[in-house]
Amino acid sequence: MIGLVLICHGDLGESLVRTAETIVGPIEGTRVISNRGKSPEVVESELNEAMASFDDPAGVLIMVDLFGSSCWRCSVTSAVESDGRDDVAMAVISGVNLGTVLSFNQKRNTMPFRELA
Repeated sequence: MIGLVLICHGDLGESLVRTAETIVGPIEGTRVISNRGKSPEVVESELNEAMASFDDPAGVLIMVDLFGSSCWRCSVTSAVESDGRDDVAMAVISGVNLGTVLSFNQKRNTMPFRELA
């Protein structure tokens, strides 16, 4: 299964997942990280923990709310460094919204990772 990590400002990521789940039911393989009150180092550490929590993923898609923001920079830094996870394909997408979360959930089991990203 392709994993999903949302890294957003404030409660946006949690709200997106919670709202999507009211529409489609539980969305498995999803982790949410907020940057509220956290340094970039803490967010990167939480992202590395989230990545390690996936059991043999077919890839991990990281969605962030704003291009160029601290959430985006942490995601790109972790994706480039990959923290020893060379075996897992990663991609970072900015501009997450409810539609992208729903589309991801609908297509994650029918499309190859790179095409989905």
